[in-house]
Amino acid sequence: MRGAEPFAFSTQDGHSLAAVRFAPLVPPGPPVRTQAILVAGALGVPQRHYAPFAQWLAGRGCHAMTFDLRGMGASLPAGQSVRTVEADMLSWARVDFSATVDALRQWSGAETVTVIGHSLGAHLPAMTTAATQGRIAAVVSVAAGAGYWRDWAVPSRRKAPLMLHLAGPLLTPLFGYFPGKRIGMVADLPAGVMRQWSRWCRHPGFAWGAEPDALAASVEGARYRIHAVSFSDDEAMTQDCTRKLLAAQPNARSSLEVITPQAMGAARIGHLGAFRSEHAARLWPYLHGLATGP
Repeated sequence: MRGAEPFAFSTQDGHSLAAVRFAPLVPPGPPVRTQAILVAGALGVPQRHYAPFAQWLAGRGCHAMTFDLRGMGASLPAGQSVRTVEADMLSWARVDFSATVDALRQWSGAETVTVIGHSLGAHLPAMTTAATQGRIAAVVSVAAGAGYWRDWAVPSRRKAPLMLHLAGPLLTPLFGYFPGKRIGMVADLPAGVMRQWSRWCRHPGFAWGAEPDALAASVEGARYRIHAVSFSDDEAMTQDCTRKLLAAQPNARSSLEVITPQAMGAARIGHLGAFRSEHAARLWPYLHGLATGP
């Protein structure tokens, strides 16, 4: 892909993460200040899914970057099983995501970054360290929300008991990881990630209700701007889920826009569709505007 530069960087605990940098395309002339945008993906969705969007951002003059968390996508070395990966949601947020924000800052020269977070990608800033939160200017939250399963949209809510109460608890200890690919549920996930995430999803208060001692300081400490986007045809996250995610971060200035596919000239967007190239004409400029606006 033109302008894409794969690279690797190390976390504080010595793990190597894979990322791709997309250098800004700017016209000849004096240097201009460009914005640094980190595209953080949904649970189990590899960074390559976001490459066309990141390249599009670079074409608008942004330093854009995608990445895979440890054990996922290109951050799982060839030949290594996810069974060997020690990780949970909080280590993803506080070690991997923090290192990724720093890697983008070092490459771009920017003091702060903007995160365009898809689903889980909008949770990582809320759960990360205070130091990393201080380096985030804004979060554009796309199809993200608190994950208590009874709040999910009907298509996902119907499948939730099977995954959270049966498949997860039974298969994760049996395989040493959650074999999501085999059963068509999310993705292959490290055991620690699956155990923590499913515990959160079974709790009415989601993560901050299930583990308040671990998360209260993080969610209450978030002070970046949040522009949240919810899609009317999202088969997973409802508007209520999104509102609960925003409410969990009371000190962050937030707004919520509910978008129909028709408003973006599309037949469908859904939970995973926003970053597909078919939405480059209308939805991507809208998201870019949220990321670069006040």
